[in-house]
Parts: sequence; C-alpha cells; structure tokens
Amino acid sequence: MNKIFEFPNLIINPKYLLVFIIASFIGCTNEKESYNLKDLELEFGIKSSVSRIDDNSIFFENVEYGEKSRNKLDIHIPDLVSPKGLLIFFHGGAFIGGDKSDIFEEFLSSIFLKIIKKGVIIVSANYSFLDSKSSKGVLTSLEDGENVISFLEQNRKLLNLKDKDVVLSGVSAGAGISLWNGFKDNKFDRISGVLAIEAQSSYNVYTWEKVFNGFNIDEMRKLYSELDEIYLNFYKGEPDGKLLEKLDYSSKMDKMDPPFYISNRAGKDIINTNNEIDFDVLYHSFLHADYLRKKAIEVNLKFSGIYQESPDNFVLRMLGVK
Repeated sequence: MNKIFEFPNLIINPKYLLVFIIASFIGCTNEKESYNLKDLELEFGIKSSVSRIDDNSIFFENVEYGEKSRNKLDIHIPDLVSPKGLLIFFHGGAFIGGDKSDIFEEFLSSIFLKIIKKGVIIVSANYSFLDSKSSKGVLTSLEDGENVISFLEQNRKLLNLKDKDVVLSGVSAGAGISLWNGFKDNKFDRISGVLAIEAQSSYNVYTWEKVFNGFNIDEMRKLYSELDEIYLNFYKGEPDGKLLEKLDYSSKMDKMDPPFYISNRAGKDIINTNNEIDFDVLYHSFLHADYLRKKAIEVNLKFSGIYQESPDNFVLRMLGVK
C-alpha cells in the first residue's frame, strides 16, 4: 500500500508528488517572469495609456533614452507576455523637422497597424536636429539612433523580447539613420532587417556624384547658395575625409549585414524647369535606391523592394512572423 506523505493541512499521495513539485516550480517561475504594467511604469517613469495605432495595445509616450532635449521615444506594446519582435521607427524631415508622431500619418499607420496586430512591439523615436544644442551635425542624429537601439537592448528583458529580432525602419532622414546603424559595424546582433523608405544612398554627399550623372557637389554649392548653406549645416563646417568615410554607410555594407528594403519614388532630374534645385529628387531619387541595390549585389547582400513585397510583409518576414 502506498504510504501517504503528511504535511500540515496537506496530504499528498506519492504518485501525485511529482505533479505537485512540477506545478509548484511552474507557479514560482511564472511569478518570477510575470510582466506587468507596474514594472514598465516604474522603469520608464511614465503611466501607460492606449495606443493610437491599435486601441488594444499599451502605449508609453515620451520615454527618455538620453539626456538631450529630443532624446524621447514612444513604445507601443500589443503583447507583453509573448511579443513577436521589435520594430524601431525613425521619422523623416531632413534632420531639421518631423516628429515621432509621424507614425500616425495615414500611409505609415496603415503599415504599422498590420505589423502591431501580429504582436510586434513598435517604437517611434525622436532624435537631435541639425540645429539642436551641441549638435555636431548629422553625426549627432545618427548616434542618437544608435542610443535608441542601445536603450531598447538594455530593456530587452523588461520588454520580454528574449531572443526576438529587431527591424530598423525610417523615412528619408530616418531611413538614413536606420541604414547607418544597420550597416556600420554589426554591433547589434539582433538586427535582422532594415526598412528604408525614400532613402539617401550615403551621407558622404561626394558619393552622390556617382549616383547622378554630371553632378558635382562643390560646383553646385557655388551656383546655389541654398545648397551651400545646407551642406555647411549638415556637416557643421567643411568635413574632413575621416568624417566623410564614417558617414558613408553604403561603403560599410557587407554580406553579414541585415537584408534591407528600399523604396524611392522621385525622378532623376535635379534641376527643374525654373533652373532651381528639386530637393525631393536630390534626396529621394530612385537613383539612390539603384546605387544601394548595386552595392548590395557587389557584396552579396540580400535586398527587397516594392516590386517584391509590401513593407509590412518584409518586416514580418525578417522577424519570422507569419
């Protein structure tokens, strides 16, 4: 006859003892790894609200990731217990405008709604402008992007991301931040893709002379004072070769980098019929995308675009979400 083990107020038959031990362990584990709003609110110092992308998601607005005035980000969490991955978004605006709230614009919100409904955490981040206090030019904005990624990596456990991947994304200037951080040194192992919309091919603008036929940046600066002013503000003076090399993310591309998605719609004629610079073309020409695709082919790096799949499908594919 099986002996009965007796505990105060509890009697357990031996054949149920193993089940009892396992259940107790699971209970302790679940308690240890429970994820709740209080933990997040305490860490971020902000009360949660409801996301404007998806009213079933948790929203943390203006979380500080650094000490500069524009070092703030928004976090949209559709599923804290078992998120499927992380998408980080950087807004556009030529490094002089735009805001993380651009994610709510009609075109972008339609993309991100499809992604968040699949259980992917979405973060939209601000970064320093060219005229921000103590700005070193575009490099400061790019490094702010790196700090966003580092901040979220440090909070990976809190967000319950564990071994989940990260996709970087952005429009125009934000696309450049994503490409620079995605290609430059393979620092972040979990980055699995880069979504770049209306991107530039490099932030060494002298490489643009290979993008546009007959384009010479120094000659154009002499002809167009507006371009010269933008150039000097972009680099905070005349850049040296070391800075230009650091900013040339297309030259950092190799087969170990994450695959990227590129979509540019502007034409190729930089000077319009009024003999003025068309900055939409200068910044967003399809020739920039062609240049990046050519570089990717040279180093055997995978890429995608609008003719292959939609932006949301690319993100979900990179995160392994079905």
